[in-house]
Amino acid sequence: MRAHNEHPGRGLRAQRKMKRTHPEPLGVQGQEDRPVCQLHCFRLQVNNIDMKDAAEESPPAEAPAISGLQVLQAMQAGRIERSSIAHTMPMQLTSVQPGEVCMTVTPDARHLNPAGMVHGGFAATCLDGAAALALFSALDAGTPYSTVDLNVKYVRPLVAGIGYVATARLLEKTRSMGVCNAEIRGQDGKLHALASATLMIKPA
Repeated sequence: MRAHNEHPGRGLRAQRKMKRTHPEPLGVQGQEDRPVCQLHCFRLQVNNIDMKDAAEESPPAEAPAISGLQVLQAMQAGRIERSSIAHTMPMQLTSVQPGEVCMTVTPDARHLNPAGMVHGGFAATCLDGAAALALFSALDAGTPYSTVDLNVKYVRPLVAGIGYVATARLLEKTRSMGVCNAEIRGQDGKLHALASATLMIKPA
């Protein structure tokens, strides 16, 4: 019940005064009362910020895969150290092309059998190594592979302290297998040993 001394018009005047001093709040984020051009600029700014943030957060592009050929070329140039087996069985790359490698191999006193001759395992190891590198030159550097078959024929004995030329060529490559031929010749061009090798490719 309204008090007897309250004037009936005071409440209405007070409500009008409050509306003038406290205007009604804007809609969601006040956007519906903004001019159209201001809203458009506001949205463009937000979109530009979002696009910038997305560009900063996006992962960098992956580097291209290094090829086995590039690794062998670096090894030939001395930028990459040879594997330990290349020191145990002295092997030095002299030429590298896609699907073909050539290297100098030199047996020494460590590779003699009880009869004083260069052990056949030296030639077999060099032939296997050359065949493997011929395949490697046609693969990505990170692709695993291994020899599953090596057929060696010995034609002439090797002599310790003399350098020979080992050459290997990739004959055929599928997704899971490579077939290579390899040979060892003397400086005079005479054949001392040859081999055919089958290698299994293991894609990652």
